[in-house]
Amino acid sequence: MKHHLFSRAIGIAAALMLVGCASPYRTSSNVEPAAPAAASAAPTQVLLSEGKLLNRKYREIGPVEVSVKKATVFHKDPTREQANEALIDRARVLGADAVIGIVYKSGIGMTTWGYMDAQGIAVKFLP
Repeated sequence: MKHHLFSRAIGIAAALMLVGCASPYRTSSNVEPAAPAAASAAPTQVLLSEGKLLNRKYREIGPVEVSVKKATVFHKDPTREQANEALIDRARVLGADAVIGIVYKSGIGMTTWGYMDAQGIAVKFLP
């Protein structure tokens, strides 16, 4: 009887851990996310590049860094696509047209089961 109750309690605890997270990922950045009202506006196109833009003149706005972390060992590792979405969101907040010189890094950290970091420079195109 005790073994059955213990097994059941462990099963319920495991289920709550998996279901308890609203999202299997959390994102942090050096740029605060947009307010909900601002986010509802028509999204602007943001160009992403791992290199420099040789065919466009621009001015640098500043660095933009994001980190996408998975909540548990059971979730899939974060992807470059997820990091790119976060970069685009933060670049829009800064009023950037592009993020250049992007560098990606992934691994396992002290506070996460897996992460995908991306950093680059937000830029505004000149006329």
